[in-house]
Amino acid sequence: MKLSTLKESLVTLDGVLLGVVLILLVFGVLMVGSASLSVSDVRYGDPFRIIGHWLVYIPLGLLLMWWVSRVEPAMWKAACLPLLLLILFLMTLVLGFGLRINGATRWFSLFGLTLQPVEFLKPVVIAYMAYYVSSFPDRLHQFAAGLAPMLVVLGISCALLMLQPDFGNTILLTAVCFAIWLLGGVPIRHLIGTALTVIPLAAIAMVAEPYRMKRLMSFLDPWADPFGSGYQLIQSMLAFGSGGLTGLGLGQGVQKLFYLPESFTDFIAAVIAEELGLFGTLLLIALFAVLMLRGWQLSGQCDHAFERLLAMGCTLMIGFSFIINVAAVTGLIPTKGIPIPFVSYGGSALFGNCILVGLLLGIHRHHVLHGDRSNRKPDGWARKISRGTLSQQEIKV
Repeated sequence: MKLSTLKESLVTLDGVLLGVVLILLVFGVLMVGSASLSVSDVRYGDPFRIIGHWLVYIPLGLLLMWWVSRVEPAMWKAACLPLLLLILFLMTLVLGFGLRINGATRWFSLFGLTLQPVEFLKPVVIAYMAYYVSSFPDRLHQFAAGLAPMLVVLGISCALLMLQPDFGNTILLTAVCFAIWLLGGVPIRHLIGTALTVIPLAAIAMVAEPYRMKRLMSFLDPWADPFGSGYQLIQSMLAFGSGGLTGLGLGQGVQKLFYLPESFTDFIAAVIAEELGLFGTLLLIALFAVLMLRGWQLSGQCDHAFERLLAMGCTLMIGFSFIINVAAVTGLIPTKGIPIPFVSYGGSALFGNCILVGLLLGIHRHHVLHGDRSNRKPDGWARKISRGTLSQQEIKV
């Protein structure tokens, strides 16, 4: 790499955002290692196999993040529709040719890695929604020409997710899209009307599948079936309760020893709470709070609506994933199978989240290089959104 290129990379780097991600990855390595050694030994005859794979995924994810950050935001805006069609094709293809694991068909096997197309669908859908809202602000007040085309894209994406089935990511993607529409200026009446249609459909989808009903019942009363549908949540709550303020110590947890299923993936927050206690859990929450705050600041610094909405969509996708995971493992909502970004084990989820952060880093890099108000404090865009005073002229690119 040339010296000038290296200097440019360092100057345009968002140290806060990248620093938080690196800390989360180190945190994840420690916790995945702690939670997986015994499981990996019994399952594969090698206690270091799972953590070894994780240590391969991380540099690949960071390389992907760096590559995405080097692409100008305008390029993502131009490419979002072709990319969307490609990912939707892969989402369709996985239903017929994907791996079936635990009753779900969500994965491709590629070069020894298992990849979930949904993790690449998320940033592409965010980019498409940001593109449409920013490119056609005059259409937004008309339902047929404004919200309806975006609903079609979201509806197709959610239908493919439900066929896998993947109810958790369906809810997550829908929530982020609604947030982008709200921030982008779609009329509240259209969003309320759409929500009144979507919520009953989600309720029907919930009760239509027996396993989802079991999750709902175990959420309402896990002790009604302590060795069946309520088992996972009970073990998670026991882990949180036994951790106390300071925890049992790194590597000293008990629930990960075949009591708590998915201890190094979806339920790693319970292992963190048991081994590092309330202080460790609060540290994790603080790191994600800083990450979300930085993403909000970056969106507020953008001059162009596409970049604003793209930055906010990426930030919300990461933040909502964390909130849903913690809420599920603490029994605040039914379990959803959404991992903690950068902390839970999972190559596809790591790659998807690295793309999201890469987009944020790319937005920051663009503004540093082109001088688009990158060094000033965030303007009143976020405050105008909260007051509902953002004009259509300000939304336009």
